Amino acid sequence: MWRDGFPLVEGGTAILLHRFHRRFAHPTQQPYRAFFQATTRLGRESVELMEAERDAVEDPRAIEAYRGRRSCHPLLPFVDWSACAPAVGRLGAVIVAGCRDAVAARQLGFVPTQGVGTALEMAHGRAGGPPRVGFLLSPPYFPLQVSP
Repeated sequence: MWRDGFPLVEGGTAILLHRFHRRFAHPTQQPYRAFFQATTRLGRESVELMEAERDAVEDPRAIEAYRGRRSCHPLLPFVDWSACAPAVGRLGAVIVAGCRDAVAARQLGFVPTQGVGTALEMAHGRAGGPPRVGFLLSPPYFPLQVSP
């Protein structure tokens, strides 16, 4: 449906329906735990985060766990975050509806809310009136709020 362009208005608001938590299965998702620790200490767009990425790929235990099929690759969380950057950069805000870990959401630059109603009210306020609403349900898209 949006093959020739971004599905949101530039500066629009996306609403993610997700519990959003930092619980990662051990040891399979240990690299995500390391990524969140790095963003807590260093921020999500810093040169230091790039250094944490280099450290992750040079961690012999992480590489061994990956090669032994006990964990995902240590760079996967950094690549996932980089893949989100073009979309997140075009958005005015990303609101997480149903968020259970507000600190984790804020750590990534997202706005946590407890439910869909609150998220829609926030999106309406950001749009300065009733916005257009669109829903994208199939991967890689997510439910979203489109602002005029």
